[in-house]
Amino acid sequence: MNNNEINPKLQKLLESLQEVPARDLQQKHIGREKFLSQAKNIQPSRTPARASKTRVEAPLRKSWAPRMATILAVVFFALSSIGGTVYAAQDSMPDDLLYPVKTLTEDIRIGLESDPEERLDLYASFANRRLEEIEAQIQAGEEISPEALARLEKHSEKMLQQVAQVGEKGLENALKQVQQALEKQNQMMEKLQKQTPGPEVKGLLKAQEKLQERLELVDNGLQEPQGFINTIKERKEKLDHPGQGNDNSNKPETPPGLENKDKDNKGKSDS
Repeated sequence: MNNNEINPKLQKLLESLQEVPARDLQQKHIGREKFLSQAKNIQPSRTPARASKTRVEAPLRKSWAPRMATILAVVFFALSSIGGTVYAAQDSMPDDLLYPVKTLTEDIRIGLESDPEERLDLYASFANRRLEEIEAQIQAGEEISPEALARLEKHSEKMLQQVAQVGEKGLENALKQVQQALEKQNQMMEKLQKQTPGPEVKGLLKAQEKLQERLELVDNGLQEPQGFINTIKERKEKLDHPGQGNDNSNKPETPPGLENKDKDNKGKSDS
């Protein structure tokens, strides 16, 4: 057999093979898309999932750390600034810029206290502050602050209101505490009046009159506790709702010069 000749059996097998046509481009694209779709649906193993989750969460925690540090720094700075202002305001006088901060902190302290006896102590302490401020103004040759006098008046009245809210067991001690505080205020008023020139003394005289009125109420309260409580409740109602207890409060005032005419008309109607 010539070496260049093909084996007859192999020749028959080759002749039996059919020619394969070239693959269509559209079918090629469809097959590629199908393969990619199946690859996406394959679920990853658990271990890589944990690793992926860790890689995602770690940057988030890292990004929040500087933000929180910045927020805390701002809050700390703000509180430090406010605290310094409040501290500096405690020595301020009625004419000073920080005086409203001083009185505001006092009101906040009272608002945060619910116990009547504790509130009584605060009002007594703040009343002494007002007396010290007034005395300092007089010694400095300044005019007495109307706001200081008004707040002294308010503190003194609030002291009586707090006593009325104390229970029966502590009522007598509370009345004696207020009595001592008011007597101290009265003595200070007398001292300040001697140091106050001319027109300025009028405000002190008026304040002292109200002090003596309150002292009388306290003295009566030591004799009749329940009567004192009822009186203070009525006073508070009038202060909170002025004019409601007066029957003539809603009647129009008679214009000047027509008083006699109104009387004549009333007499005719009665007849």
